[in-house]
Amino acid sequence: MSGFLRKRKYLSILLAVAGGIVLVYCFLDPMQEWVPKCPFKLLTGWDCPACGNQRALYALLHGDWAGAWSYNPYVWIALPYFGLVVYTTYEHSPRAERWRRIVQHPMAVMAFFMLTVLWWLLRNIL
Repeated sequence: MSGFLRKRKYLSILLAVAGGIVLVYCFLDPMQEWVPKCPFKLLTGWDCPACGNQRALYALLHGDWAGAWSYNPYVWIALPYFGLVVYTTYEHSPRAERWRRIVQHPMAVMAFFMLTVLWWLLRNIL
């Protein structure tokens, strides 16, 4: 199987999983139902950078933008960045190539990592 077809296969799997997650959170309220809890928070009592994402996703899917912001404002940075990473990984157009040089540049990845660590520290200190 060529690299291009392998990437398309992985993208199809990724989109199916993402679609399944969206479908589940259309109907499952993480505040009311049993959903997996954050293992980091269970062990330490501290929030991880992604704590609140389940509730934020549920709120986004139901049009509650302010609620999503209150559960985890970092989701507004992380989701678009990860979306761009997926897009630039699997798309081979000239536009995607230009974006790939920016989004997947080692400095951009390091900046995202540092921002994540900073968010992690600030949300637990403040």
